[in-house]
Amino acid sequence: MKVIYISYDGMCDPVGASQVLPYLAELSRKDVEYFLISFEKPEKFDSGEAAVRAQIDGLRIQWFPLRYTKNPPVISTMLDLRKMKKLCRKICDENKMDFIHARSYISALAAMNMRRRKAIPFIFDMRGFWADERIDGGIWSLRNPVFKIIYRFFKKKEKQLLRESAAVVSLTHAAKKFMIDQWNVSEHKIHVIPCAADYSHFNEQDKTVVDEFRLKHHVPVVSGKTLIYIGSTGTWYMLKEMFDFYSVFRKHFPGSRFLLCINETNSMVEEMKGQFQDEIAVLQRIPRNEMPLVLSLADYSIMFIKPAFSKMASSPIKLGESLAMGVPVICNAGVGDLGTIEQEGFGVVVKNTVEAEYTHACERLAEMAFSVSEIRLRSEMAYDLNRNVEKYRMVYDEIRS
Repeated sequence: MKVIYISYDGMCDPVGASQVLPYLAELSRKDVEYFLISFEKPEKFDSGEAAVRAQIDGLRIQWFPLRYTKNPPVISTMLDLRKMKKLCRKICDENKMDFIHARSYISALAAMNMRRRKAIPFIFDMRGFWADERIDGGIWSLRNPVFKIIYRFFKKKEKQLLRESAAVVSLTHAAKKFMIDQWNVSEHKIHVIPCAADYSHFNEQDKTVVDEFRLKHHVPVVSGKTLIYIGSTGTWYMLKEMFDFYSVFRKHFPGSRFLLCINETNSMVEEMKGQFQDEIAVLQRIPRNEMPLVLSLADYSIMFIKPAFSKMASSPIKLGESLAMGVPVICNAGVGDLGTIEQEGFGVVVKNTVEAEYTHACERLAEMAFSVSEIRLRSEMAYDLNRNVEKYRMVYDEIRS
């Protein structure tokens, strides 16, 4: 089958590298020919193009990288959407496509355009409630009349995308239930496929290699426990609350350390390094191929994300990666399907980000006996890349039939 895959994320970005290319690589080996459209940030494209080309070399993937336009806000996105539609039309004029796989809302607008022009079906791979994320994250303000108009535009388009798509992919069961109950979307149309991890990549590491990595990055062995946070320190991540949790955690597990593997310098992190003296360690811009080594240093992985309506549809990439390494997680309720983590035996959930909840969570952690192999084995069903590839293949076959 021939499929156009549209991503407004770049393949040279971390998200494209971990959540798009691995899927396409595996599906292209299962009789799918891809025409991949992506939008690349110039600085990342210059340094990352060769690696992407090498990754897809010999696969049935034709890559059409377009330049991402950053400014001016809103107008730049509309210009990119225009480029997206134009390239889609060109590909469809030259090839008989079976359908379009659109990743998130901007891509789905281009796909819906082709459905109306050429009757080509499309998958609306939502990746979350995008317009509401812009409001909840403070990127758009409804007090600004321009953003209010834009928000209403996308909410109207959201209904059309849900109605006109051949299938909808949701990252969470929570979002699926909401769309069925509140938006009257057919249950059979929505497929839940969370952010996955490559379990063949995130697996047990050689102890010697881990020790060499630890030595290279000056992360000493501790007598207590190592709590780890991986990812961005931006809009959605509750950095202060995670440090507050650590202040309680260190009392329950003396001799502990908080290790942060982050993408950028953060003033709060620098301030906390002074407050906790030698207990805070920071790794920056670690390449993806070394992330299993980073997680090998951890006893627990923490992820506190701001709860909001839009976060009902979110699935953290770091969740699957942590569980693949057998590292139990500490998370907050009100975000996607994270509320079920504790009952599944994958870690603990704090209901509210307050000291009493932190204390109770640490008490439960002290009583729990986690098995690395058991966490990995039982989480594989939901978060393993290969299993999710099969889920996508089932969606593809359903559309094609």
